[in-house]
Amino acid sequence: MVLRSSNSPLTSELDALVQQQMDKWKVPGLSMAVVHGSSTWSKAYGFAEFPDRKMTTDSLFSTCSTTKAFTAAAMSLAIDDSKNSESPLRWDTPIASILRDDFVLENDYSTMHTTIEDALSHRSGLSTHDACLNLAHPQRSLREAVRNLRHLPIAYAPRTTFSYNNNMYMVVSHALEQIEGRPLSETLKKRIWDPLGMDDTYFSVTDVSRDPSLRPRLVQGYTWDSDTNTYIAEPYMNDVAVAGAGAMVSSVLEYTKWLRAMIYQKGPISPQGRTELLKPRTIITNWDELVGPPPTPYHLYALGWFVDSYRGEPFYWHSGSWPGFGIMVGFLPSKSFGFAMMGNTTNARNAQLEIYMYLLDQIFGGSGIPCSGGQETEVENRKIGARSGCMEEAIKRLYPSLPDPIISHSLPLDQYAGKYENPAYGSITLSLGNGYLVADLLDRAIPSLITLAHVSGEFFVAHYYQPKKIGSLSGYYATEFIVGSSGIATAMGMDVEPALNGEKMWFNRKY
Repeated sequence: MVLRSSNSPLTSELDALVQQQMDKWKVPGLSMAVVHGSSTWSKAYGFAEFPDRKMTTDSLFSTCSTTKAFTAAAMSLAIDDSKNSESPLRWDTPIASILRDDFVLENDYSTMHTTIEDALSHRSGLSTHDACLNLAHPQRSLREAVRNLRHLPIAYAPRTTFSYNNNMYMVVSHALEQIEGRPLSETLKKRIWDPLGMDDTYFSVTDVSRDPSLRPRLVQGYTWDSDTNTYIAEPYMNDVAVAGAGAMVSSVLEYTKWLRAMIYQKGPISPQGRTELLKPRTIITNWDELVGPPPTPYHLYALGWFVDSYRGEPFYWHSGSWPGFGIMVGFLPSKSFGFAMMGNTTNARNAQLEIYMYLLDQIFGGSGIPCSGGQETEVENRKIGARSGCMEEAIKRLYPSLPDPIISHSLPLDQYAGKYENPAYGSITLSLGNGYLVADLLDRAIPSLITLAHVSGEFFVAHYYQPKKIGSLSGYYATEFIVGSSGIATAMGMDVEPALNGEKMWFNRKY
């Protein structure tokens, strides 16, 4: 059966698929809305917060990286505004011409030639550096975050490699604030949300949490803990500087207004602006790292949107995630079809992928057979392992060749304790606790702890994790100390950025 715009997609078959996927991926709750032609349908499943707060279609979510499309759209409006000025903005305008001393990258060429569209299409050459965001102090300013990028190594030649990068969307956010002369939150509200009637959309979880009328509608994020067969409540995003990379709070009903604007080329975005936003800029070669549709002739990225082909028709979409949240938004202009799905666990994206592939199939009158694109265990497999017994596996993976017997560290452990600083990543203060070097990072954007386990000589493994009572994030990093000729540990290096192929980020000892 072909799904027509007059037919509701919210069938009993869809309900069964949604429930099956929620059970499979341990999704506590899911809210979804579908637009097709002139019709809009919405439905919510499960729980917004345990034990008994039900999910609704106006439940408020951190919409994570689906914010990026709004940031790119705001830049399109700024470019439209400047057309008749003496120095009009263009998509290929170098960012340094807007931010000058604030925007400096590792080398002069990247600094002077990185453009607005390079930043928005993830082709600047700067790799992800998500650990830089995780370790940040939450109250750092947007300007401070941008100025810190000069201390990060460039991983690729400009415009050669797709490397998903939240930092570059923070750069564009800062540029927009300079162009508009006001906070990005005000620009998004006055220029996009208000014209679209998105009066129930907000700029940050902090803003919503402080409003007693909104706080009860804010969804709680969770992660399933397979060790205890329980859900862990995740902390909300807490980083002021994330801004246009992923700060928004909204609902699926609000997103239908945005989808209609993109599908029908309605204002406030100009037709030319919409064309530029959806024009592919980057070829994606490392697809294994993304939760998205199965392989098609190409996978591309435009400005705030992924671009794929579904049965020969352009399909635009974007996901968003943060510990405890999984978001999917997409539209198929040729069929006047779009969807927004929001769930309160990161794995919700895998469920949403199956659901929207089913809906797309129905639009074309196909088999109705769900298609996951072979990503059945994608999220779990990319985790470095379960909490129990994981350090041993990490040591084997990070240090496949070790001496026998193991070499002792050259100093007593307490002499490695101290404060270590990296100009981009901030500081890590090590102390001795229960026979291990440990660090308390509970005051960071992602509250966390670090425990260092000795491997051999000056080599360790850092276990970066959240205590179960506050979250589930966990990772392991090869770590090395440098001991100077004076017998003092002078620096600590951590292999926290995968794209650098083993190159460590170095933290110099301050005391």
